[in-house]
Amino acid sequence: MNDVPVDRLMSTDLTTIERGAPAADAAKRMRDTGVSSILVVEPDGRLAGLITATDFVGLVRDNDPKDRTPVEAFMTTDVVTVGREDTVAELAAPTAHGYTHLPVTDADGRPIGMVSTTDLTAHLSKAR
Repeated sequence: MNDVPVDRLMSTDLTTIERGAPAADAAKRMRDTGVSSILVVEPDGRLAGLITATDFVGLVRDNDPKDRTPVEAFMTTDVVTVGREDTVAELAAPTAHGYTHLPVTDADGRPIGMVSTTDLTAHLSKAR
């Protein structure tokens, strides 16, 4: 159960937006796709940051929600990532520290998937 690789749990239908895009565009894309996080990528596809629904709460609290704030102004940049070969056991530490969305990246830092605590919970409930 704990040695299951991340690539068996991760979502591969990623929602991304390029650095420099307005926050309103990121919010619309998240709403349209029904996701609770969006990956911010560089033009070459490398991961630049992560925005979660919680980040938007802070943005709206601190700013006019219709302003043109760029996504990099409020995205998380010290993103904790995992590799596709990492195991469920290796997700314990970041999730214990409150990380709810863990991008899965390739060797070049490009996102290839996303594992959420919802994915992890679903896996653990099936294993019982």
